[in-house]
Parts: sequence; structure tokens; C-alpha cells
Amino acid sequence: MVSLYKKITLFICALILTGGIFSVQGVVMPQKAHAGLFCICPPFGPSCVPYVADCSRNACECQSNLETGPDTQDVNTIDHITDEFIRHREWLVNVVFEAHVLPAMMLMTEQLTTAAMDQMLILGGFLDAKHQLETQRLVQTMEARAHAQYHPSEGMCQFGTMTRSLAATQRDKEITAFAMASRFIQRQNMNGDGISAGGASDDFRSRFEQMTNVFCNPEDLSGGLDDICNSTDAARMNNDVNFTNIALKNNLALNLATSPAPSEDEEDVMAMQANLYGHRIMPRIPEDRMSNNDGTIIKSAAETYLKMRALTAKRSVAQASFANFIADRTHGGDLVQPYMIAALEQMGIGEEQAIDLFGERPSYHTQMMFLTNTMLQDPTFYSDLYDKPENVDRKKVSIQAINLKLRHDMYDSVLRSNANQAVLLEALLQEPADRVSNEILFGERNSEIMNLPGLN
Repeated sequence: MVSLYKKITLFICALILTGGIFSVQGVVMPQKAHAGLFCICPPFGPSCVPYVADCSRNACECQSNLETGPDTQDVNTIDHITDEFIRHREWLVNVVFEAHVLPAMMLMTEQLTTAAMDQMLILGGFLDAKHQLETQRLVQTMEARAHAQYHPSEGMCQFGTMTRSLAATQRDKEITAFAMASRFIQRQNMNGDGISAGGASDDFRSRFEQMTNVFCNPEDLSGGLDDICNSTDAARMNNDVNFTNIALKNNLALNLATSPAPSEDEEDVMAMQANLYGHRIMPRIPEDRMSNNDGTIIKSAAETYLKMRALTAKRSVAQASFANFIADRTHGGDLVQPYMIAALEQMGIGEEQAIDLFGERPSYHTQMMFLTNTMLQDPTFYSDLYDKPENVDRKKVSIQAINLKLRHDMYDSVLRSNANQAVLLEALLQEPADRVSNEILFGERNSEIMNLPGLN
């Protein structure tokens, strides 16, 4: 065993002497000579294993101690490694990171930030567009709803247009009816500057003269009026007695509220009024028959005059219906006439025919007839019902309002009819009522007078 160890030792030393390098388990053992002496370092010494050993003057010393010892003159491996690590750190920080990686990362961060901002800008644009479209849709929805609910249709405007002068025309109608009633009372009472101011004879003479010059028809009475008739206008013949000629006219050239001078229609109406109501006016009572010389009233004359006034009052009730009938057909305002003509032309009626039908200034009767009858004959009225529900409701309300107005006119007519019936009934019962009253009031008194002494 010892010889084998020696043989190995001699082999290693031979390699060292020849400048070779032997490696055992990664340990490099160089050869050194000091002052002509050769030293063989055993590879498995207790202090050298497994590090590289070196020869010295006295003994073998581990290469690790030579490299790291404080007294060594050779290069300090640890310091070298430390310096290399420091230089590597400085290179890694200053060169690699600060000079190359950090600028690149900064540029990359800036690029990524810009790209992210661009992406958020696009996303924000999407959000803005979303809110803008939703708001725009909401506004459009509200506009459409407002247009549907608050924008009147052409058919709805027609109601408002056709009623724009209805109130003024109604006021003219009321004034005309009042003027006709006043004229009737004036004629019956023989006051003012009327045709009866001189009495019944003047009234008769004035009316007869008007008849012969204006209303006389030579063919009446089998041609018996040919000698006295002076009338030349065939259209006005018998207009003082022919109620149909007046009733068929929707407009009469008559407006006692604004007319400066009497028209032909006004003369016809006044002449008919005189023939229908109070054909024979009351006789004039002389002043000496009404009161005595001392100013005391004569009772019989006063009673007669009161009966005359009572009869005039009864006639005025009947005459009021005729006055309102004529007033309904008197001229009204001129604001609505162009629109009525346009509506009739749309229905196929020519302008001249429309003017003949409605006149230049439609009367209250004409306007109400158009609103309640003529307008409903237009096919566009029904086609316009395919409209917004709100406009259809507005038309319903408008028709209801017109219906209320029409019912109010009917109510006034019923009141006048009831008044006429009441006056007629009172006139028919006047004689029986007077007889019963006389029997109740004077029956017992008459019996007492008949039983007085000296009368039997």
C-alpha cells in the first residue's frame, strides 16, 4: 500500500518537473522551485485538501491562503471579484439600465400612456356619442310628443277661423232685434217720426203708397191692380206679404246696428212686420177725452187706453219672434267670408255661387249653419279625423262647444215660443176670467143693491 502511494507521488512530481499540470478532483497543483530546491505538495494534506497548494521554503501552503491572506503580494482574488461585481453593478445600472433600459422604458411608458389616452379618448367619444344620441332621442321624442299634443291641425284651425267673428255678429243680431222691437212699439204707440205719427190714417196711407210703388204685383186680384201698380222691380213684388222670400235668404242686407241708410231688404222686412203684427194700429184718443179741464183723468178713457197698451204688449211678444228671426239673417262681420268661400270652393262650389249663398258679410244664421251643417259635408273633415289623437279630442271639444251654442239658441227660441203660448192662452182666457171675476167681486154687491128699500 505504501509502495503504491510512493509510486503515485513520484509520478506526480515527475509531471511537475516536466512542467505538466495534474488535476485531481478539480485541484490544480502547479510546480515551483525555491533556491534550487524542489517541493512536492501532497494533494491530500489535511490543510490543503481540496484547494490548490503551493510550495514555500519551509512547507507547503494552501493556494487559498496565498490568494486571500493579508500578507500576500499576489493579486487578491476576492478584491478582484468584488471590484468586478462593483464594475458589473455600475455597468448594469449606468450603462444597461440608465443609458438603455430606462430611456427605452420611459419611451415605452410614454407611448403606452399616449396609446391608453387615445383608447380612453375613443372610449370617451363612444360615451359622449351615447349620451348625445340618448339626449337627442329624448329631445326628438319630446318634440314629437309636443308636436302631436300642441300643434293644431288644419281642420282644428278651421273651427277657430270660422268662429272668429261669431261674437260680433251675435251682438249685431241682438241690436237689430232690439231696433225692430223698438220700431214696432213706436208704430203701435204713434210716437216719434214714424209712419203712424199722424194716427191710423197716416199709417194706412203710407203703407198703401209703399205697396203700390214697391210691392204691388199687377197680376194680383186677377189683374185688378194693374191700374194702381207703379212697381217696376219684379224681384220685390209681394215681398211685404211673402214670408218665403225672406225665410229662404241666408243673408239680408240689413244691419240696424251699422247700416247708414235703409236697404231694400230693410224696407221689405219693415213692411212685412207691419202687415203681420198690428195691421190696424190703435185709434188715437183725443186729449179732451183723456182728462177734464181741471186735469182729472177720465176713468173710462184711461181703462180703454190701458187695454190698448195691454194688446200692444201681447203683440210685441209675438213680434219678438219675427224680430229675432230677421236678426239672425242680418249682415255680420266681414272677417270670416274669405275662409268660407275657400271652404266651399274646396267642396266644388264656385266663388260666385258661394257669394250668393253666404253673401259678402255672412250673418249669424249663415255662420252657425256652416259650423253645424256645411262643414260636415266636406269629405276632408272626415279624412282629417285620421289625425293625432290630441287633435281629434280638440275637434270633439270644438264640436261640443258649437253644440252648446246651438242648444243655447234653441233654448232662446223655446223661451219665445213658450212666451207666445202663454200670451195666447191668456188672451183666450181673458173673457171667461173677466166674467168669473165680475161674478165673484160684484155678485153679492148686486144682490144687496137689488134688495135696497124702494127698489122693489
